Amino acid sequence: MTVVAMTRERGSLGTTIGMEVAKRLGWEFVQQDIIRQAAQEFEVSEEDLIRAVEERPGFFERLGHAARKQFIFLAAEVFDFAARGGVVIMGRFSTLLLRPVSHVLTVRVCAPLEVRLGRVMERHAAGRERALRIIKAYDEGVRARVGEFFDADWRDPALYDLTLNTGRLSVEAGVEQVLALAQRAEFRPTDASQQHLADLHLAARVKAVLKARPETTRLDVDVRAEAGRVTLLGTVPAAREREAAERVTRTVAGVRDLHNQLVATVMPTR
Repeated sequence: MTVVAMTRERGSLGTTIGMEVAKRLGWEFVQQDIIRQAAQEFEVSEEDLIRAVEERPGFFERLGHAARKQFIFLAAEVFDFAARGGVVIMGRFSTLLLRPVSHVLTVRVCAPLEVRLGRVMERHAAGRERALRIIKAYDEGVRARVGEFFDADWRDPALYDLTLNTGRLSVEAGVEQVLALAQRAEFRPTDASQQHLADLHLAARVKAVLKARPETTRLDVDVRAEAGRVTLLGTVPAAREREAAERVTRTVAGVRDLHNQLVATVMPTR
């Protein structure tokens, strides 16, 4: 089934639109479930996962790998939900992670700052200055993370199939636009698009499991999948890490064949 992936500015009513789209289609609406599922499966805190999505990285964080690890966990869960089909996914990098799949409709919801300010002030019973801080912290955090993980500008309209400005459009109009596109032939799954999603899903799952296991958590491995055949690419410090990556990868459900192209920078001596 078709998948709708959405992102929204704070105060744009994007979540309201997404929930209504899911309701009318009889689909699942997913947002916090991604955080909860990733936290439970990979034994990390929900707070750390949310920070990896919504907060700008600090100086020392940019020197480490913690946020990248959280990102990989979130990506695995996004693909898990997308693979089910018939789902509206809000945020969690879903628009950029799923954009390569032709049957995924990607939507961005925005609005002028003054409009969003009024909405946030009302929702949080906050003054103008506090509402402005809420909006700027969220928008700047997401923009920074998208730049960090995708080297892209979150605001670029070319990244989305549809951009809705709720400063001019009502929620109802926005819902109707998403529904109309979601039912078009361009976004119907094909055998090829379903396989592409399955390949991305498996690759994301392997990367997450590698990051979750103590013996491979420090490795940065490029993973590619094609119809159950997984290829590991990149460099590792030593042969034992290469062997550990292969051993862990073989435990992941769906891996039918493995091609280990990891290069050990230090080979064992005889």
